[in-house]
Amino acid sequence: MEASTRVSLGRIIAQGLVPATAACSPLDAVENLAALQGQQASAIPWAIGVRCTGVSRARVEESFARGELVRSWPMRGTVHVTSARDHHWLRRLLRHRRAAWERQALSLGLDDALVERAAQVACELLETSPLGVSRVELVEAWGRNGIDTVTASSAQEGLRRRHLIMRLHLDGVITAGPVRAGEHLIVDARSLPAAPGVAKGEPGHEEALAVLAARYAWGHGPIDEADLARWTGLTLTEARRALAGARVAGESVGLPLAEYGGGLARADLADLVEDYRLEAEAMHALPSFDELHVGYRDRSCLTDEAGEALICPAKNGMFRPIVVEGGRVVAVRAPGREIVMVKGYESRQRPAARACDDWEKWLSETQQ
Repeated sequence: MEASTRVSLGRIIAQGLVPATAACSPLDAVENLAALQGQQASAIPWAIGVRCTGVSRARVEESFARGELVRSWPMRGTVHVTSARDHHWLRRLLRHRRAAWERQALSLGLDDALVERAAQVACELLETSPLGVSRVELVEAWGRNGIDTVTASSAQEGLRRRHLIMRLHLDGVITAGPVRAGEHLIVDARSLPAAPGVAKGEPGHEEALAVLAARYAWGHGPIDEADLARWTGLTLTEARRALAGARVAGESVGLPLAEYGGGLARADLADLVEDYRLEAEAMHALPSFDELHVGYRDRSCLTDEAGEALICPAKNGMFRPIVVEGGRVVAVRAPGREIVMVKGYESRQRPAARACDDWEKWLSETQQ
């Protein structure tokens, strides 16, 4: 087996995309990854469901409704899904990497006094609507209380509003959870499990970074320091230090790690690849922004430049759904559900289309 294939199949298995490592619940699927990219709300049920056994879309949405899963900006300024118990831990652990963003927020007039007022209004609103409110409802409440969320420049329309909402997420005031009409409603985050001592400058920061590195290696590995830096937004120096402590940290949380394919991964991955190679090589239809693609700095084991151009043709950060077989991207699904094949895999168009259709059917089902 080629080295790149070993890496790709290992990542497929580590991410829970084969029955042997698939999760029994949406919560377990997300916690296995530590965080799952989720800026496209419609892709979230598919991204979670494909990593579970016997789970419906309704079950995924129920996990948000019960408060097990939340959707927020814990790292990189990118929306992710995490478990509720990891929300404050990740938010505080990586907050120091948002300094540039906070400077931009200040340039939009979002000083501490305004943010405090906005937080107070949000909390009062959520006291009367504990099941959550829409973004529109929150913005309307701010407007009634004299808090302007309109950016002066038309070129930045919505930017001030987005930054204010994100700031309250970063401050641990709000997060997003239950789904209504396709939107994750804003809920009160203050009652979620606290995470003292893990922020930059606090005594548990370095240890917590090593735990995060261990969890990332377990659910995404094999990975290296560049992958960790890309995924978390840490500097390479921070990522290198965190990864150096990942094995010890992994043992402390029951996630033993070992070298595999030139990177760090769960300790049993070599055996899992040997035992479940055929399942890993099978066809997998995955949604936009899937962790198997976006969760790494080096994605060369999964696709090449031509494949990347099909996945993100406009180079604008909008990634299309992909179909993977044999550890390689063989097709992408374009708008209008058109299946576009990667050169050399044209004979697999019908199976690729069926794989995507199967997940469309799953998404349309509502039964438990």
